[in-house]
Amino acid sequence: MELTAAVSDEVRSDALAVSAVWGRYWLIAFRDAGARTALTGADAEAVERLYRPGGWYEDPALGDDPAQRLSATWAALEVLDAVGRLGPDKRREATARWLASLADGDPGPEEAGAIARSLRLLGRPVPARLKALKAPPMADFGSLSPDERAQRLLDTYGYVTLAESAGIAPEVDRTAWRKALTDNAEALEYDQLYYLARVLRAGGEGGDVLRPVVRRLESSRLPDGTVGDPSSYVGTGDASLFVQLLRTLAGDGARDVRLARAVREEKETDDAPDDPVSRITRAALLRSAAGDGVPQDVRALCTDGSVVPSEVTQDEAVEWQRMVLLCAEAGAETPAPAVTAWPVRTRQQIRDAAALVDGLTLLGTEKVPAWVDTAALRRAAINPEAGTPLYEQALAALAYLRAGGKADAALLSALRSEQAAQHGCPGLPGLYRIGAGDQGCDLKTTWAVRRLDRQLDGRLLRLPDGTHAPSGSEKQG
Repeated sequence: MELTAAVSDEVRSDALAVSAVWGRYWLIAFRDAGARTALTGADAEAVERLYRPGGWYEDPALGDDPAQRLSATWAALEVLDAVGRLGPDKRREATARWLASLADGDPGPEEAGAIARSLRLLGRPVPARLKALKAPPMADFGSLSPDERAQRLLDTYGYVTLAESAGIAPEVDRTAWRKALTDNAEALEYDQLYYLARVLRAGGEGGDVLRPVVRRLESSRLPDGTVGDPSSYVGTGDASLFVQLLRTLAGDGARDVRLARAVREEKETDDAPDDPVSRITRAALLRSAAGDGVPQDVRALCTDGSVVPSEVTQDEAVEWQRMVLLCAEAGAETPAPAVTAWPVRTRQQIRDAAALVDGLTLLGTEKVPAWVDTAALRRAAINPEAGTPLYEQALAALAYLRAGGKADAALLSALRSEQAAQHGCPGLPGLYRIGAGDQGCDLKTTWAVRRLDRQLDGRLLRLPDGTHAPSGSEKQG
């Protein structure tokens, strides 16, 4: 797998915006495939900060009920194990005791699998009462509702995880699950496809049975080795929000009856995501497209320090900036955070400092922290390190200007050169490409360039005839 720096950063940003713990768990596959910078020791440190004295880990995106504590703890241990940092002995002992107490509480197969795998990661034996669990029955599978079938698959996957963690050969109904795969290989969501393939492999099935899975995944493989999810092309809240932001910047008007109706209809579906990011994004879209007010639950989320970090270090800066933007677009206030300074020298440090400055500006805080090195921001804007996407360059320039930097000829020349090199996509002349070797067109990058142009009073994108380049909101949405 060969991810460009831009794609790697985008993957990280999207994953961590959904979940501080599970988002990092999803990055393990990228690390294992050779993208070592996708998950690093800094991620282990960020996860360790979510440890709680009772022995569990808490994911702000999941909440703090017992089931979510277990889910977050399992994911946290997988992340720590992946980077070789399972934490101090005292913490491991406390976590093992807490997991053992859950095992005594008669957990179902899905929970039992999480407990067993977590204990295995800690080097602890799986309790006998968990080893005694059997695979869920399949005789009634044909009569179950779709939701019940999905849960049966999760329970069976949990049983398989338990058995493998305990060193027991799993015993599953291979005939029933083979039929489920044959009938649904082209229709299942990717996560369900993974669970089903794992169940069959654990049950002893070979490559021939799983060939439909391979065919489906290979049909969506991208040049860098990753696999695209065609369902994601239908439209996402993030994409819609950036279209709305571009419309606003262009002065085109952001009211959109069709978008508002689609958001409301999606919200009422059974599988509508209910995580904080999705809820705030929906509120932002409805405010923009329909003029809706701010829901009380969104006001509460935007003041919750576990949703919008109340303490910002370098690790949290990009996630914090994104959440501040979402809350601002939803019309909800966000408290100013406590900020821990970091050096501003490397590309990542500069990127995160620029994100901090941008977020503070969104909050209405004009004063830039004195430790933010404006010379480094200027350097990243004029002569960015190889592999820097256009979004990062534009954000560094924006932060530099907001920190009091001057828009001199050298800055304007460098920015004009890069934006011109990345401008235009087939059928979408107003969009910008990601850059750094990635030819994909990107709404967020386009928005960053347009914001920078506004900060420069139109001097960045003004054409020789005095007109402006297409706004990027044409034919969108």
